[in-house]
Amino acid sequence: MPRVRKQNETMSIARLAKHLGLSEGTVSRALNNYPDIAEKTVARVRKAADELGYRPSTTARRLARGVVETIGFVLPARDGHQIDPFLAEILDGLATELALSDWDLLVSAVPDGHDEVEVMDRLIRSAKVGGFVVARTKRHDPRIDFLRTSHIPFVAQGRTENCDDYAWLDIDNEKAFVDAVNYLVGLGHRKIAYLGGDPELNYAWQRRAGYLAATKANGCDILPGYMHDGITNELAAREAVLEILKLPDHPTAILCVTDAVAIGAIHALAHAGIDVGSEMSVIGFDGLPMGEAIHPGLTTMSQASYQIGREVGRIVVAQANKPNKANSPASEFSQILWEASLTVRGSANPPALKLAANAKGGIS
Repeated sequence: MPRVRKQNETMSIARLAKHLGLSEGTVSRALNNYPDIAEKTVARVRKAADELGYRPSTTARRLARGVVETIGFVLPARDGHQIDPFLAEILDGLATELALSDWDLLVSAVPDGHDEVEVMDRLIRSAKVGGFVVARTKRHDPRIDFLRTSHIPFVAQGRTENCDDYAWLDIDNEKAFVDAVNYLVGLGHRKIAYLGGDPELNYAWQRRAGYLAATKANGCDILPGYMHDGITNELAAREAVLEILKLPDHPTAILCVTDAVAIGAIHALAHAGIDVGSEMSVIGFDGLPMGEAIHPGLTTMSQASYQIGREVGRIVVAQANKPNKANSPASEFSQILWEASLTVRGSANPPALKLAANAKGGIS
């Protein structure tokens, strides 16, 4: 029978080695799965470790492996320091996945007067992180360019235009907005406005491309004033909607680049006395929980934000645990494209006859 330890007795490698009659080095190498230790010895050491309640020191293990088991996440700089609900979901999933692997998550903000690359460089130089997750990628992203040459593992949530030589997980944003336009057209809408994001962000550019492709394919006219780029928050969405409502030939539906923008549009429409879902349809993108809480519920192209965080966490830990190979071919990187799915709620319906009759005169 295994010896029962006293409650305050710490089981160390030295004690475990003495119990097994092995050297401390052999026990340590067996616990860390070194290939020069026989499988029978590894099994014996691990069995004894379990029976005696040995728990490895995280610090000692990290020093022995030479791996900093912490992933860095630098919050993208945003005007006004608004909280991004999508990033909050990503971080939740990422932190959960890293914890399951006994890794840590270090979230850093960008100080005024600095940029993300400076923060990343500081974290690498101070040996505080063993890898990075990058989110909200730009079409041409200085963070990706920097990390390409930093020789540190990283995974992007999203892509850049040139994305062949690094790991990423992205949503097929262009297809998602083709699907959204097709859904609205299927409901009977022909006049569809668009509230888009920052065109420098790759996801916003791809969603814009999907909107343009699908409206053209369906023969829908994009009238002057229907397209608004650079809408990054609820306030900007409200201002854009007010401009749309001034148009002499207003749309019957508004497609929004994110759920946050869509919620801002719904609030603006409601404030103007427009019945969302009957007089004007609205569709967002993200599938965030807050979209279900508003009235009417937001129809949205849903992406599994929490699961995305979990998956990029799994990828970056697996990448960090691989032997470092210079000039690795792109085929060795995980490059995953998921699809968004339509979640139908009350904010999108067939266009109202009342709206069609009033189309030439606008809404008062």
